Amino acid sequence: MNTRQRFAVCAAFAGSLIFGTAVAQERSKVTIAIGTSVIDASQANNTSVPIYTDCWEREGLDVTIQPTNSSSAMQAVLSGQAQFVNMGPGAAILARAKGAPIKAVYLNMRRNFQFPVVLDSSSINSIEDFKGKTIGVISYGAQLVEIIKGMLVEAGLDPNKDVTFVETGAGAQAVAALTSGQVDVWGTWDSQIATAENMGIKLRRFTTPEAEKLVFGGSYFVRDDYIEKHPDIIEKVLRCVAQGSALVLENPEGAVQAHWKVYPGSKPTNLDEAEAAKQALNLVKVRSEFIRIGPDERWGEFPAQASRVMVDFMRANKRLETELDPESLYTNQFIEAINRFDQQSVVQQAATLGK
Repeated sequence: MNTRQRFAVCAAFAGSLIFGTAVAQERSKVTIAIGTSVIDASQANNTSVPIYTDCWEREGLDVTIQPTNSSSAMQAVLSGQAQFVNMGPGAAILARAKGAPIKAVYLNMRRNFQFPVVLDSSSINSIEDFKGKTIGVISYGAQLVEIIKGMLVEAGLDPNKDVTFVETGAGAQAVAALTSGQVDVWGTWDSQIATAENMGIKLRRFTTPEAEKLVFGGSYFVRDDYIEKHPDIIEKVLRCVAQGSALVLENPEGAVQAHWKVYPGSKPTNLDEAEAAKQALNLVKVRSEFIRIGPDERWGEFPAQASRVMVDFMRANKRLETELDPESLYTNQFIEAINRFDQQSVVQQAATLGK
């Protein structure tokens, strides 16, 4: 065998090794449905940052983010079109009560972040004043609808008779619905409020004592059978979400830049660089207050009684009228594995985020 022949054999052998390794290391495909069509910088911790840092890729995953509304997102998981859904728990609780095999595996938002708001110039000064008014919401199945209906009942109103809910979507069209008078009240969430305020719109928001007790906020849900069949994938997906959250809190400015690089379409084109960065940073900082964990808390962990308080809230407000074990709504079985990463390395990595 001459030199050229030996080289050809070696090259073929090497190529087969590379192909074999590629097959062996083929990444597991995962789709995460998100209960909003707006992927702005407030979503950086669980979308762009894990992508930008290649965290999911290093975990052997091929992750697709699928933005939609809460109802469609949950149905995507129940039908097997998506493996995870990141949304508020209200719709999942009602579905679980009807027998749907859906369960929370990671607590992303650690207190209520959804509120009804009005223009600062509005004559509406209390929730009691909502009577006879129209409330705009992103979708009828959104978690915030359950929260607002609970607030209405607390205020002595009947959410099925005293107000009218209409779907106005999110973002600019929802803001326009409020400012044009198409709706009197806008049911929305923290980052959307910050977006409107970035536009120079002054808003007033409403809450109630019982709503402020809710700590079962936006969470990741999967099917029961997925928990049994793919615990390793659940751990890997959510470990990157936890690291993404730590990175965002450590370097919010870098998170904005990383988000724009992953989702360039989310960067405003009608603003100069400094103003666009300032507004996006406001979104990130507003959201940070809802994902931040305390000194004795772990990423994704559900506090004791969190699900019971939410179920009691929905039952007291006649949103839930069937028997349901609150403990069946979530599991903390993955929390130890999710938090198994080097916090110091995350701090060091944060310094280069977005660069």
